[in-house]
Amino acid sequence: MFSKTSIAKIHKNGKINKIVTAIKFTFYGVFMMKTKNILYFLKFNITIILFLSALYFENAHQPRLIVLIVIFVLFLANNIAKYRLKAQNKILISLLVDIALIYILEANSRLLINYFFHSFYIIIFLEASLLLPLKKGITIGIITVFISMIKYAYLIYYKFNLSNVSQMVFFLMVNILILVIAAFAQHTKDEKEKKDILYRELLDTHKQLKESTDELKRLSAIEERNRIARDIHDTLGHNMTALIMQLQMAEHYAKSDEVKSSQMLNNSLNTAKESLSKIREVVETLRGNEVTPKMEIKTLVKEFSEKTGAEIELKIEGEISNNHDVNSAIYHILQEGMTNAIRHGNASKIWINLIYSNEYIKFNIKDNGAGALAFIEGFGMKGIRERAESFGGNVEFKSQDGFIIDGFIPLVCHPER
Repeated sequence: MFSKTSIAKIHKNGKINKIVTAIKFTFYGVFMMKTKNILYFLKFNITIILFLSALYFENAHQPRLIVLIVIFVLFLANNIAKYRLKAQNKILISLLVDIALIYILEANSRLLINYFFHSFYIIIFLEASLLLPLKKGITIGIITVFISMIKYAYLIYYKFNLSNVSQMVFFLMVNILILVIAAFAQHTKDEKEKKDILYRELLDTHKQLKESTDELKRLSAIEERNRIARDIHDTLGHNMTALIMQLQMAEHYAKSDEVKSSQMLNNSLNTAKESLSKIREVVETLRGNEVTPKMEIKTLVKEFSEKTGAEIELKIEGEISNNHDVNSAIYHILQEGMTNAIRHGNASKIWINLIYSNEYIKFNIKDNGAGALAFIEGFGMKGIRERAESFGGNVEFKSQDGFIIDGFIPLVCHPER
């Protein structure tokens, strides 16, 4: 089992990753605050320009002019307060106040429709899409569309003609279009933020997992070395002690009892042979050759056949190389090839042919599945191709009475280790 100190290190690494993630989100928040500042600066300048333009055409006298200015000042004050709000419900109320103030501005206009005041509604559309979630933003948009059409209703009431009706329908369609675009932009923004957050969390989790995996591998290696050390001490140490005692007894009986001495020497020889065999077992364990590559492939095929019910014919020709990296690549290529045949081809039978020589390894995986007239290389096929090409080899994918994976890996540039 792993020590408490080692496990504590893993947890410590996880805490460090969480701190790094928090710092990243802080910088992201600062960036969003700068963007928000720019948007509010633009909004204030645009609204002031629109208001001054509206006043120019209003030609308002002092009482009505003061009323319009007071309402606009209240509008600006509400927006300054909104800039400091964080709760969505309070922002929603602030936007409703904006709509009411804009309508009051229009109501105090001498014109039936002052298009400069009317343009303020478009700003509400855009602001709601940026500050509120999708549903609340759409709600504000619908309310804004309804309020903005009241003036057009008055226009048609006082001057009913085709031109005014067409104008109302046109601006209604424009408002609805802006609402749809704003809602779509808001939805896209929300989805992008969610995706970015998930992506950052995935990267952090992957990094943490990799560090934990590396630490576990290191601890596993230490644990394995400790186990081997115990085996050497318990087995070889006992045999060496017995061997020394037998040799001492043989020396003792050498002059007095030759038969007994000869027997002790034979026992010593058997003990030495047994110890040598144990040493070889330990060396093979350290090399990782307890299971031969051929046995690994046969076990892989057998277990895959038992799990999936597919009939698999395996044919291996030639002497399997001792190159660990190449053997690992062939193992994973076969694994992915069989998986691909079952998952995508619904195959019931798979033929695997491996040909080993001093210069190359040829592999051929064929199945009786559905095949594919046109296919796109997914992660599995790309993985097979990349594994082969990393050793200077090549692979081809063909659909012919099923699906065929045919390739080779050269061994000239990859001598046995």
